Amino acid sequence: MKARTFLLPLLLGGLILALKLGVAQTAPAAVGPRVLDVVVTDKSDRPVAGLQTSDFKVLDNNQQRNVIGVRQVDGESPKSDPPVQAYLLVDMVNNSIDEMAATRKNIADYLRAGGGHLPVPTSLVFLTSTRLKFQEQPTQDANVLLDNLEKNPPPQRIYERHGGGGEEEEMREESLRGLNGLALRLRDKPGRKLVVWISPGWASFSPGSDRKSLKELDALFNYIVGITTVLREARITLYSIDPNGTPDYPELFVGARYKEYLKGVATPKQSNNGDLFLQVIATQTGGRVLYGSNNVAKMIDQCFADAESFYVLSYDAPAANTENEYHGIQILVSKPGLKARTITGFYAQP
Repeated sequence: MKARTFLLPLLLGGLILALKLGVAQTAPAAVGPRVLDVVVTDKSDRPVAGLQTSDFKVLDNNQQRNVIGVRQVDGESPKSDPPVQAYLLVDMVNNSIDEMAATRKNIADYLRAGGGHLPVPTSLVFLTSTRLKFQEQPTQDANVLLDNLEKNPPPQRIYERHGGGGEEEEMREESLRGLNGLALRLRDKPGRKLVVWISPGWASFSPGSDRKSLKELDALFNYIVGITTVLREARITLYSIDPNGTPDYPELFVGARYKEYLKGVATPKQSNNGDLFLQVIATQTGGRVLYGSNNVAKMIDQCFADAESFYVLSYDAPAANTENEYHGIQILVSKPGLKARTITGFYAQP
């Protein structure tokens, strides 16, 4: 059944924002293999090649499922199947003027470091307070991206964080709107997409914003289901890079607390504003959260390393019994010292 697009309410600090989200709609009682993009890394966080189907075990809601097949992919090959593209997202909403200047310099340093050649076709995406601006054609020519970066200077108005609740709400809404728009834009493009979002992320929510009525919790849950689904449909792995190094006040840093919200949301009553942090969403797509360093170029390289070698794994997925049924996913690897990353869960329909 063809996917449809709905208007869903997003609740941020009590404010309802209508966003268009693509929510997967499956045929009734459709049961079939679930396909996952899996990165296996060693103790140094480098991708590991050469594994076989017998090396993998899949747990779906803590129940072991039959692994149908595992196929290794060299994502940096011109004949990669699936093809891999990367998107460097320049965040002009959540970075201050000084942060934006440093970030642009770091991106330029990364693009110059590889001798003009990028490991996978790459595009720049610019998030502004009014729109997402795309470099249309991905390229492995770093000089093309450098030229594009120079032709897209920061807007005259960049948010400065003064701690105002209304301004922070607006920044969060624009960021989530941008993420949703990006996923919808990429959903119809073939292959796997690595989206590297260079930003400290959006500001924390006020404690009072967690006090919601049952109706508001239901709307928030529907939004979480929607954004999770459209990112999965678009085959996006999201990465969060904070360019600001070690924070002066770690207790106020979102990155220090995002792990509190990584558990999947199975019911509306479990929904929390923290489930919408950039770092949480990135982890749940199978991506990485990198911070604590000023070396943005190195962190970008760590994200792109995921394309070197990954696996397309398929397994027998159980049928859903209820609408928006949450399935938590764990991939276990039999080889000692190795760990696997993929989506942490998805929502299935009966």
